[in-house]
Amino acid sequence: MKVQQFLRKRDGVIETSEEISLHLQMFAYVVAKHYRISLMEVYNMSEEVFKQSLVWALAVEEEQQKEQEKQDMVNRTGSSEIITFDYSFLDREDL
Repeated sequence: MKVQQFLRKRDGVIETSEEISLHLQMFAYVVAKHYRISLMEVYNMSEEVFKQSLVWALAVEEEQQKEQEKQDMVNRTGSSEIITFDYSFLDREDL
């Protein structure tokens, strides 16, 4: 199935117009799942509302993933003293 192949692809490079369509469908799914609405409701959103909804959904998902990773570390080590390092400054282009 094309969707499964798309999801297994890890390099993030879009090679075909079909992959663009699959990306948009995936983003619509993320918004629908996050806000617990139907895909039809997502497709009826204005472009501006969709983009803002997607940004928030992805940001919340990222924070939840970070919290889950911390909790997994606590569970593995038995210690709640977890030190995290923020290397996000390395992603900035103005350095």
